[in-house]
Amino acid sequence: MGEPGAASPVGVSRRALLRAGALTTATMGLSGCSVLASTAGVGDNVRVGVSWSAGELAAFRAVLAGYSGGYELVPLGDDIASALGARTAGRPDLVAMPQPGTVSAGIDDLEPLPNDLWRSEYERITGEETDDPHYALPFKLAHSSVVWYRPKLFTEHGLEKPTSWEEWLNLNQRIIDDPRLGGAGIAPLALGGADGWLLAVSFENVLLRHFVGTYDALSSPNYHPKSWRGRDVVKALYMLATMWSVPGAVSGGLDRALVLQYPDAVQEVFLYRRAAMVVAPDYAESVIRGFGTPEEEYDTFTFPAHKPTAPIAVAGDLLVLVKPARKPAEDLLRYLADPRAPLPWIRRTGGFIAANPLTDKSHYSETLKDRAREVHDQTQRIRFRLADQLGSVGGRDGLALVLQQLVRELAAGVPPATVARDAARKMAAIAEAAR
Repeated sequence: MGEPGAASPVGVSRRALLRAGALTTATMGLSGCSVLASTAGVGDNVRVGVSWSAGELAAFRAVLAGYSGGYELVPLGDDIASALGARTAGRPDLVAMPQPGTVSAGIDDLEPLPNDLWRSEYERITGEETDDPHYALPFKLAHSSVVWYRPKLFTEHGLEKPTSWEEWLNLNQRIIDDPRLGGAGIAPLALGGADGWLLAVSFENVLLRHFVGTYDALSSPNYHPKSWRGRDVVKALYMLATMWSVPGAVSGGLDRALVLQYPDAVQEVFLYRRAAMVVAPDYAESVIRGFGTPEEEYDTFTFPAHKPTAPIAVAGDLLVLVKPARKPAEDLLRYLADPRAPLPWIRRTGGFIAANPLTDKSHYSETLKDRAREVHDQTQRIRFRLADQLGSVGGRDGLALVLQQLVRELAAGVPPATVARDAARKMAAIAEAAR
């Protein structure tokens, strides 16, 4: 959710990481109390803590519109990890936690799930292959090994979806060299460098889809910081740096890419049509649909891999009951656990894959049907995103900053091999300082 020879299955390392995350969450508890007290009410309503904002928050409101009980949404954004440690009257009863590294605020803060809500298919997601009580119910999954592209452009110019890294490099060069494409201002790739997490998605996929043993080692809570300077990490960084540094490969050039945010990069492909592809998780569909792009004008392929059996990267939101759990909170959890609950989000906004495999897939767009089948395929190995497992301190944020610096150095003309070694050294130093 290992290639032969990997140190340990990701389910085991993830579970250990969830428990290790308790210290981080506890230290954040004080900063979250004021947020909870000022945004949440009191009374019989179920207080639901979420990290979502803007379109995703509106989509979740649509999901809750069919619930007959009372509820209050508590948007916590990046402070979501504080929800479990807060000890205020207005703290959430039910929390949608977006990262596995933040779920276990000390299992002591959580109420076990009702046994009848658990499905064996969830074990691939949470890594809880045990008969012990379960504490986190998967609700929303995100397929993160996704490349979005313009199918009509590919068809009109005889382009094919790549299945290997070499095929992808050759495809990019073909687009660059074609006078009707590169010559007309259409680049192979859009890159949202202002959002470092989007750069991290590309790096994670190169590492996972080509060097899964090293990915698993870095996912372990006991990894050594020097692991970041290993051969596979440097190679993955070099592969990315080589792709991005080819003249004409990135729409607007690397300097401009550094000021493009995630939605901008998606729009660069499907609204302004200045690029053919963009690497972004499946929830980019909500951005694409937001400016009226017809379904036949967007599609996806899975991030190319070294082997067809390579795992895919996922993210997800896990629902947890805060102790002591009130019956109204359990009732709302049951509502959200129903396979029909997320249909309003799927139909109206898109970019949502239900964790419950019984959710009717006919409501997905055609490309999300394929991605949902891939995520739910019990023979398909999956891994949670590396940055989400690392957490924020010295991990997720550090990786984003290092990759932004890598792009800056490439824009300044520093050779890919040099920037790759520098980035690996910086990540090792960040990891060491965070110990």
